[in-house]
Amino acid sequence: MSNAKSSSSSLGHFPSNKGSHNSGTVLDETRLRVVPDTLRLQPVKLEPGVLCAVLDALAQRCAIQVSYLDAKSKLSTPKLHPQALVQRGPIPYLIALKNDEEAPLRLYALHRMNKAEALVGTPTRKAKGFDLDQAIANGLVDFGHKDNRQTNTIDLVLRVRGYMTALLAACPLSQEPTFEKEPEGSGFDCQVRAKVLQTGQLFRWLIGAGNNIEVLEPTELRQSIAEHIAKMNSIYQSATVNS
Repeated sequence: MSNAKSSSSSLGHFPSNKGSHNSGTVLDETRLRVVPDTLRLQPVKLEPGVLCAVLDALAQRCAIQVSYLDAKSKLSTPKLHPQALVQRGPIPYLIALKNDEEAPLRLYALHRMNKAEALVGTPTRKAKGFDLDQAIANGLVDFGHKDNRQTNTIDLVLRVRGYMTALLAACPLSQEPTFEKEPEGSGFDCQVRAKVLQTGQLFRWLIGAGNNIEVLEPTELRQSIAEHIAKMNSIYQSATVNS
């Protein structure tokens, strides 16, 4: 997991498109890398035995007892019922039910586990209707861009220019985006519409695009970005660092 090469991921079997004549081609790790299109942070450090305990619990379909320190530094010792393990960037997360809860599914960051023990004699409870691919598609492993906000689908409308025009034409934001050419003199190349999940990752991506993107809709998202940029501007108004 996170102790693999920090700058890239290696695969033994490249997942080609359905119908491709290369489907099933096997490549060794000297000839294939999947490089993340994000800042390559170093992987988190895990307490000894934590990852092995999580993997054992998943493989043996049993519950797991953990000592967990949450983001607010509150320590708890829940009994978790593992459903799946995902790696989001440099951080692995366990998707699990907590104690006797039937819902909701929760994410537990493995680096926040001080201890973990697979409870071999306690079968895990499977979450009703759980499907890992569908859960990911629905945004389970994403986070809203504001505190306590649930991930939801929005109708995103952007004006784009520069490298973003070519990027979104080659790598669309959604399955069925629409592109409309901007009028002469607008300063942008085209207008893009797409249904996307509203997540912290989307918010950071829009900010990172700088002046190559303007968010038109939703209005609330546009306002949030404007407020964020105003705060950034207040930090960088002076070309020199205030000591």
